[in-house]
Formats: sequence, C-alpha cells, structure tokens
Amino acid sequence: MKILLVTDKPELKEQLTYHLSPRGFDFITYINPIKAMDNIEEIAPDVVIFSTEDYPRHWKTFLQYLRFLRNRDETIFILTSKATLEYEEAAKAIFLGVNGILSEDFEEPKNVAQLDGILTRYKLIKDSRKAPRYIPEAYDSIDFVFNHPNSMKLITGSVRTISISGASFLPDSPRLTSDLKIGTKIPHCSLKFGDRIISFSGEIIRNNKLIIFSFPELSPEEKDVLIEYIEESSSRNLESRLSEEQETDP
Repeated sequence: MKILLVTDKPELKEQLTYHLSPRGFDFITYINPIKAMDNIEEIAPDVVIFSTEDYPRHWKTFLQYLRFLRNRDETIFILTSKATLEYEEAAKAIFLGVNGILSEDFEEPKNVAQLDGILTRYKLIKDSRKAPRYIPEAYDSIDFVFNHPNSMKLITGSVRTISISGASFLPDSPRLTSDLKIGTKIPHCSLKFGDRIISFSGEIIRNNKLIIFSFPELSPEEKDVLIEYIEESSSRNLESRLSEEQETDP
C-alpha cells in the first residue's frame, strides 16, 4: 500500500514512517506539491497525507485534482496541521472530499489512534478486533451507568477511557461504590455512545475510587458498533469544530 506524503518536515515523515511502515505502507514523499500533483496518476496512492501547515495555498488545488481522478474510497486524503483550521478552510475541505483533518503531532497516542481509525474504516489496516483504549473528548457522547449489585442504587459518573474489552469509570459518588471488590460481577450495566445504548454484565477489575471494568459479555455486533464509534472520532472532532466556529462567527 502506498502513502503519498506531501510535507517539508522530516520529523513528520519520521513519525508517520515509524507508525505505519511496519503495517505494510510504503512512503513516497514530495516537498514540492506541484510535482506531487503531476505524478499522482502514475503513483496511484492509497493514501495522501498533505501538510496544510507547509503548503496552505496548495492543498485545495491538489485535493480538487485528486478527486477529479479518484474518489474518497479509492484514495484517502488526510490534511495535517499544527493549528486548528479556520471554519472556512475546514468547510472547503469537507466540500472537496477530505477524509480527515488531523493534528501533525503523531507522537501523541490520541492522534495516532485517530489516524488508525481512518485507515481501518477504509479497510487499509486489518481490524484486529482489539481497539486501543480511547479517551473520550468533549465532542463525544459516551455515558456509562450501572446498578450496585447489592443496594441496586443507580451509579452514575464519567468514562475516562474505553475499549471493547472494558472501561475506566469515575463515579460521581465514590462512597457508594467503595465496597465493590475485585471480581465483583455487575449484572446491570448500560453503555450509551452516540445514539446507541447497549446493556450487558460487567466485572470489577480494580476499585480505587476510579473503577476499572471488564466487558466480557459484549457480543461481536456490539463490539463492531463500539469500534465504529471510536474510529469516527476524527469526524466528530471536525463536526464539533465547525459547529463551534459557526456559533462564534459574527
């Protein structure tokens, strides 16, 4: 699989190569976006990663030409930037067919996870069925509640990390859960993410105010929809930023 990387930053190439070369990707790097555009038909990349930080005046022309040749499923186009794109720029990117807009800091695990999510969604990375732990952001809609197995009180709180195998959860009232021991089965758990709610049994793995749960009974279908929601983080991030820009735009 081929990645066409358009950047003038050696460190960006090093970070991406470190994460993606072991997964079967070959990199073709250009520091001249015009030459990259001239050769794009011959290269026929599976992915284009384009630094808008390096070439703020070229990415729109490049993306428009790419979409004339290849659609969103044939070649993924990812913009990278150190700073948040302004609303008008982000809106143009969506209109022209961008697949994602990511931070250029790929030493940050969260940004690597978002990149992996995009590549997995378009089936360029094999889905191992083991999603990394995801840290919910403000633009996510992830809620977890359960009934105390003895008192049956409803326990609410916030999800700190989540994956298909479990979650870390900070209860609103830790005193209500202080008696839960390692290995305790929790028969009545509910997880809401996006517009989906699933119910299942969980198990306490650790409890030191922050409770670590395992989710041994999630079905394959439930795992699929949770993975899909996690992988769509970059899209929710983009939609959230566009919404915020619209609200603040005079």
